Amino acid sequence: MPKKTTEVIINSGNDYVIGVKMNQKKLHEQIGHITSSNEPISSSYTEMEINRGRTELRRVSVSDCIETISEEWVGLKQLVNVHRIVKDKGRTREEFAYFISSRQSNAFFYSQGIRLHWEIENSLHYVKDVTFEEDASKIRTSNAPQNISTIKNIAINILRKNEYENMAQAMRLVSNDICLIKNMIT
Repeated sequence: MPKKTTEVIINSGNDYVIGVKMNQKKLHEQIGHITSSNEPISSSYTEMEINRGRTELRRVSVSDCIETISEEWVGLKQLVNVHRIVKDKGRTREEFAYFISSRQSNAFFYSQGIRLHWEIENSLHYVKDVTFEEDASKIRTSNAPQNISTIKNIAINILRKNEYENMAQAMRLVSNDICLIKNMIT
């Protein structure tokens, strides 16, 4: 995300919590160094979740040490590090996610907000990207991409309204049953 975006957000009277990816290499490395070194951490929060045979340990730490970060990130007040250790199917992996924030808050606040964001990502974007193969679509001209995306959103909403949680399974069960589809819509 460009630095100018933070300026637009702050000038509109809002705050931001923005994920920092590898395309912001310098900022990504700076946050990693600050949050993993002996720099003071303003707060930290750790939680463990066991769900469907997968164990995840998350530690969220927040740092106010922003002196070495470019002032072009308008409104920046805190750096957030989410350290995840995930054990799934006998394999363990370690992940780090970094965020910048214009808010002054604690690790519990960020933990809850980031988890809610991931929940949205997993419940909508993942379904559209993977199950409905939106990223692989060859539809690229005029209004067609937006129209197809809207149709997919409607389909997802209809399936969820009819209490289907697994979209791939719902597509298999419903796709060739015109009477069932008709009953779901009415």
